[in-house]
Amino acid sequence: MNSSAIHAGPVIGSPPPPPWVDARTPLGRLIAAALAVEPLRQLLFLQARRMMIRTAETRGIPWRQRREQLRQQAEPLLSASTEAAVVAPPYYRARFHAYAEGNLCWDAACEAEQATDSVALRVWKEEKQLSPTAAQQRMRDGIYAAIQPSLRGPVHNVLDIGCSVGVGTLALADWLEQHGHRGVRVSGLDLSPQMLAVARVRDTGGRIAAWHHGAAEATGLPAESFDLITAQFLCHELPSDATRAVLGEAARLLRPQGVLALVDQDPEAEAIRAMPPALATLLKATEPYLEDYFRLDLPAALAEAGFSAIRRVASDHRHRVLVATRP
Repeated sequence: MNSSAIHAGPVIGSPPPPPWVDARTPLGRLIAAALAVEPLRQLLFLQARRMMIRTAETRGIPWRQRREQLRQQAEPLLSASTEAAVVAPPYYRARFHAYAEGNLCWDAACEAEQATDSVALRVWKEEKQLSPTAAQQRMRDGIYAAIQPSLRGPVHNVLDIGCSVGVGTLALADWLEQHGHRGVRVSGLDLSPQMLAVARVRDTGGRIAAWHHGAAEATGLPAESFDLITAQFLCHELPSDATRAVLGEAARLLRPQGVLALVDQDPEAEAIRAMPPALATLLKATEPYLEDYFRLDLPAALAEAGFSAIRRVASDHRHRVLVATRP
């Protein structure tokens, strides 16, 4: 795991977007033109979905069986997971992850666990004997080890924003307990009530203090109430203006010396930059804000939001963690 300090200043450099996501490059223009043809886009959506399920089940992830099991258990919890006053912003209604309804549907919620395991396996795709559980553990261990050096004081309250079905939230709670942070209250927040209903099902031991239905950029939670906030694989699913708003909200929610950790794809990773065009096209078809993500200089945005002591850590050869402290 490679770590490097990033010193906040007037300009913080960021690499250019990968050529396949950048509409200013020949490859980027070609992919963008293909995705602008709606019948082709729909075909790519279908192909991406089939590939995800086939690949996962080949590696021992019971995709369809688990989907039906989770839906049966989660549907009765939907009303308890829904805050009527919460209105999903327009960007959240985009077509994510090969779902026409984006994240606001049962298929997205009941397949998120399996998709997350599949992502972890893909990080170490050459290790064919690696189980989904072991791959997930290895990926999360790298992420949380990156956060650890910035936790200088007691950790009492933690918030995982954009928590989805709680895979990372529960893993973070386990890691904190195992590393001496006893009695920590860990909460999750997400815009999808379906995701939160599934999270409640998965939280079998009641380890999470609260599952909040709300927007990460306007949580409605009390100011200066958290010691650590994580956003695990959230920023690549946001337009850049929403990401900046999320950073501002995180700064409001953190106590002085509180820590924010952003986990996501690493723009500097060779595995990301050199992605084969066919796979890149499928990925871009299911991730509407990827170009925004790769264009945004996140370290600079953190500095603009008032954060300091910004560190970048490559937690594996595809992902990075940006860790920053509120002064």
